[in-house]
Amino acid sequence: MRFKRMLVAVLLMATVVAEGVSAQATGTPTFFAPTRGFGNTEVGVSVSGGGGSGVVGVEGRYGFSLSRSDISMRAGYVDAGSAGSGSFVAGVEARIPVIAHDRSFPLDGAVILGVGRTFGDAGQTHVPLGLSLGRRILLDGRDLQLTPYVQPTVIFQSDAVFGFGLGLDVHIRGIPEIRLNWAAGDLDGFAVSLYRGR
Repeated sequence: MRFKRMLVAVLLMATVVAEGVSAQATGTPTFFAPTRGFGNTEVGVSVSGGGGSGVVGVEGRYGFSLSRSDISMRAGYVDAGSAGSGSFVAGVEARIPVIAHDRSFPLDGAVILGVGRTFGDAGQTHVPLGLSLGRRILLDGRDLQLTPYVQPTVIFQSDAVFGFGLGLDVHIRGIPEIRLNWAAGDLDGFAVSLYRGR
């Protein structure tokens, strides 16, 4: 329990001194719930935007389970708007569960680790390391599930950048899962994703 509290405190304190958000492995503001919402595999698409320069990104994603953890691969294109030229992006991320909710701590937690690359004139490698904290809420049996979460993250690139992500995953039986993300900081971004798992 002491380890759980220390890990949570360190990553939450990092966000207090946050100077901006570059988001995840491809530099777009998408984040992960602490628990996966699929059995074996999932495919999805994310549309992201934000900032005052009209940045818009579109990415395809494929995820698969690996014991209790899972891996997500992603690739797409980000139009930088008035901030510069567009670029192709690609990356891979892992979600590794480290905290399971119990009577002494009400949230689930997972370490999110990735690496990705923005290609083009201003190409850059992104290495995010974060902790996702949240919990799945079952409503109407299992037909409606909501997972709110936070994800403080440090992104190693040309220099280290700290950020804070908020997310809400909405699972309604029979339709693709909807994932909503917001990022606070210099990027001020958001993302909307649709996923189909099996």
